[in-house]
Amino acid sequence: MSVTPQDGVRPRRFTRPRPEELARVRSVLSLHPDGSPRETRSEVLYRAWQACRAWGPDIEAELMYDRFDAGREEQRAAMDLVPVGPARFEMGGRPADGYTYHGEEPAHPVVLKPFLLGRTPVTNAQYAQWSPGHAAGTDPQLPVTGVTWYDAVMFGRWLGLRLPTEAEWEYAARGGSATDPAPADLAGYAWHAENAGGRLHAVGGLLPNAFGLHDMQGSVWEWCQDTYSADFYAVSPLHDPLNETEGAHRVCRGGSFHGFHDMCRSTLRYHEPADYWAPDLGFRCAMDAPPVADPKGQSRHVP
Repeated sequence: MSVTPQDGVRPRRFTRPRPEELARVRSVLSLHPDGSPRETRSEVLYRAWQACRAWGPDIEAELMYDRFDAGREEQRAAMDLVPVGPARFEMGGRPADGYTYHGEEPAHPVVLKPFLLGRTPVTNAQYAQWSPGHAAGTDPQLPVTGVTWYDAVMFGRWLGLRLPTEAEWEYAARGGSATDPAPADLAGYAWHAENAGGRLHAVGGLLPNAFGLHDMQGSVWEWCQDTYSADFYAVSPLHDPLNETEGAHRVCRGGSFHGFHDMCRSTLRYHEPADYWAPDLGFRCAMDAPPVADPKGQSRHVP
């Protein structure tokens, strides 16, 4: 008997793992008898997760469940996520002073579907639930720092969240405006070298932007999902762009308490190797906006 695929329906992707590969991934993701993880290095966990995804959604769900899915709902509910978008805006461009940095041009249109974004960067207290010893003895309300891109990605995966794309981050940082706060006003919104006193400050202590988001500029640089490419804007797709090409460096955005105010521009692009960490580099979490039913019973996205 032959089966004809339905029009527009793709067969489920599945790659059969070799026994030794499957055993290695099971070992990486398994728990000790007391429930603690056997492996805590984020890059190793990330490579195991990518192998699971290549093998198919069913085996990914099976292997990742105990380590990443079981009991995460309470922790995720405690993350304060703000709805943003949908949006159409012009991303990138030349600042008023004409100075650009790390591929901010050309300006190009972007359309984003709605998403949710953390009201603040992830704090020491939140990250401690994933890595208890990471920032022991420090203020729990400071933004977590000293985390690699792999650390940020796997913390998000643990909660069923992700990093924002570079386009999502830029739109959210602008707060719906085409321009950034004037330098004279920036101190009300951002901790930077001219007002931070050379130290980190607790999240949420300054004014939010128009979307209700704190510390988008200044405080700490924030990891984004994207691989960094200086010429990505020239080939960026219109809808929900994400650079997933191979590359050692990942995008980070926003400036920090170490940097001067002109590093806090929403269009400024920076990048570091995925395994890099620094005392002024953190992240915030995002997720796709869940669909909701309208009064007619049809599914739509949260506005």
